[in-house]
Amino acid sequence: MSVAFVSQIEGIPYFNGMKAGGERAAEDLGISYTQTGPATTNSAEQLKILDSLVTQGYDAIAVSPLDPNSINNSIAEARAAGVAIATSDADAPDSERQVFVSQATDEALGATAMDELANAVGGSGEYGIISGGADTATFNNWIAAIEAQAAAEYPDMELVGGVRYTTDTANALAEAENLMTAFPDIKGIIAVPSTAVPGVGQAVQNQGKIGEVAVTGFGSPQTAGPFLDTGAMTSTVLWDVDKLGYLTVWALNELAEGREFAPENEVPGFDEPVVYDEGTQTLLLGEPSVFTKDNWADYDY
Repeated sequence: MSVAFVSQIEGIPYFNGMKAGGERAAEDLGISYTQTGPATTNSAEQLKILDSLVTQGYDAIAVSPLDPNSINNSIAEARAAGVAIATSDADAPDSERQVFVSQATDEALGATAMDELANAVGGSGEYGIISGGADTATFNNWIAAIEAQAAAEYPDMELVGGVRYTTDTANALAEAENLMTAFPDIKGIIAVPSTAVPGVGQAVQNQGKIGEVAVTGFGSPQTAGPFLDTGAMTSTVLWDVDKLGYLTVWALNELAEGREFAPENEVPGFDEPVVYDEGTQTLLLGEPSVFTKDNWADYDY
């Protein structure tokens, strides 16, 4: 049995953490596991990688789609070729994927990030959002949840400068610096993708805004850690990435073996059953986790 996962970008701590969890699951299950992905967040390159894995004869493949629309045809072709297909970390809900392995609900993640930022700045003031690609549905869902939480709970928080879309860390750094220059009274920034987190943190350091501009986002503890230590970031919101990798490979094995998911699933090494929503075909890892200066070093991803 051979399974694979296609990440959004290889070589960053977040997806390294997923790989470690996936490899551990493969060893426990006695199957072969491969993780691969593009060197940059390039959806066209991601499609080529997925198509290549299908032709190589993998039994089941999971993918974290950069563009949930353009990937639909490749997923349909993989299913037609007899390959079991899942999404993990990000979804393509209109595709023929058989299950989405979700790290946490979009609503919970967005609300938690907004809560963290609002608490850091005292519940009022201007804030900005630095996102990734404009066509990444997961990021857009988190942003919608951030704005919904702000409207419901923090009416004195004002989004300024619109949502700034970026392609990589350097681009995020430039956009964060531009944002702070354009809005000198800004009190906080949310960095949405893990690639934006170090850029935004570095921008706050570069402009001497530590203690004046609070930053949270969705970066891994190791990515955010240096900025949490300096105070350039106040927190980062995520989940147990190692466990997400483990759950992804476990789910691929279940699909390849032709087994159906139960409403509650016992997964080796998990303290609580993993809930499955049949209506949305989603396996839910659990609630978001918050990492701060006090606990980030306890995690190796």
